[in-house]
Amino acid sequence: MTDAREIQVHMCAIGIGNGHDVLRATLGSCVGIGLLWRERGIYGLAHCLLPDAAVRPEGIGAKYVTQAIPSLLSLMQVQRASHGALEAVLAGGANMVHYARRPTHAPIGEQNVRTAQTLLEGLGVRVVHEDVGGECGRQLLIDCRQHAFVVKKITRTL
Repeated sequence: MTDAREIQVHMCAIGIGNGHDVLRATLGSCVGIGLLWRERGIYGLAHCLLPDAAVRPEGIGAKYVTQAIPSLLSLMQVQRASHGALEAVLAGGANMVHYARRPTHAPIGEQNVRTAQTLLEGLGVRVVHEDVGGECGRQLLIDCRQHAFVVKKITRTL
């Protein structure tokens, strides 16, 4: 029997894990941002609803991608000099709504992914895996004990 602790990361939330923890988020248009700091054995997962806010929110949170990434870094106690040691995983960002005509703006899932990519690149954090876009949901799991992640697609049923 293992002492694994499953941490379900709900919408607008962050989970931090180590040891035998398993972080899990189920995503549609939201983007899941996983940070893996293998050398320290610390892992983080944010479940972000929107790319950015009109007024930047204060404190720790994950409603917005622009809030989630600094929050993850803070909770994982990652200093700027260690950004290069991190690996990032992005999942989700699907188009879950069928439009009769494409809207004038990019779908929210696409905006979420683009914002995460831009911020991570600017911080020098390497994205090692992306499973984003399309029209299906996904589940992102980070197994802290195995130092591994997996993205599972959730197919639509009509």
